[in-house]
Amino acid sequence: MGDVVSFPAETFVSNGMLKLSSSDALGPNPWTREQPVAQEFGLGEGDFDDVKLDGEREASRAQLVEYPWRFVSAFLVPATVFVGLYFYLVGSFDFLNPDVFSLAALPRFEWAAYLGASLILGALTAVVQTGIHLNATKKHAQSLKIMRQREAFAAAKAEWHENLRARTTTAFWRDEIHTIAKAKGSTPTAVFSQEVAKLFAAWGWEVKLNQRANDFGVDMFANGKDGSAIVQCKHLDTSPGMQDVRDLAGCRHAFNADFGLLVSIHPPSTSRHNGFFSDKGQLEFWHLGHLLEQCMTLYKQRTGTPPPQDATRAEFLNSDGTPITWQVDQKEAAE
Repeated sequence: MGDVVSFPAETFVSNGMLKLSSSDALGPNPWTREQPVAQEFGLGEGDFDDVKLDGEREASRAQLVEYPWRFVSAFLVPATVFVGLYFYLVGSFDFLNPDVFSLAALPRFEWAAYLGASLILGALTAVVQTGIHLNATKKHAQSLKIMRQREAFAAAKAEWHENLRARTTTAFWRDEIHTIAKAKGSTPTAVFSQEVAKLFAAWGWEVKLNQRANDFGVDMFANGKDGSAIVQCKHLDTSPGMQDVRDLAGCRHAFNADFGLLVSIHPPSTSRHNGFFSDKGQLEFWHLGHLLEQCMTLYKQRTGTPPPQDATRAEFLNSDGTPITWQVDQKEAAE
């Protein structure tokens, strides 16, 4: 293998039939995306103290509920005090008896002084209560904002984990690929190729897709420490045929790649014919077991926890997590 490898130029084939797309065309790559952190959502360490946050939220809520009564009492209490003082200083009077109580008979200066004092005191108290209300409003709004930020942060973390977890299951590679392709208006094989390319990118390979109608048998070009590779992807629930193997061998030779890789759900049959092209054409065959093995390894590296159990992996993986190897006599009948 050569030490220096490079991708074919975009006009490598006449008439520009070979069109390469950059790795950006893969879309979001869950294997290289960083796990969401609290700071990205404006959260600090203290924002996860549930006891403190619940206490502040309940206190501010209580102040908001009590504000109308406190505002009224700001004037009612001084007025009550005024009536009491006036009663104490002026003496007994009966509001219901005109002969005893008459507004005209009240000392005007004292009446105005007590009333003015009560109103001034009430206004000052109302200002204080309004300030308390505004502060409580801000605290309550801040607590609700923190709750929304925490919910968004939790949802982002759950989505991040789910995107990784899903790819460790056979259901994603067999079934979900069809759903994604339908949503994109694409084909399952094209989406399958993109997902395989994301794995290559996670391993540090330089990747470019080739998803034109006339792709010359190559879905992806990859360069890495092991050399250059052309990759053909087949999203079929059957094994690739002998013609697919021959085509891959011819493409590897035509593009002068160090090796060719055929990635499919099921591997080609291990017939003598395919074995010949594999040896002479420097080809490798990966089935779903290889993808699951790599996804499970990456999942553990990214999350620090083992991937969840999935009984359907047993069709493609041995009990120790390595890809199942099909023997000649087991797959010969598939031809």
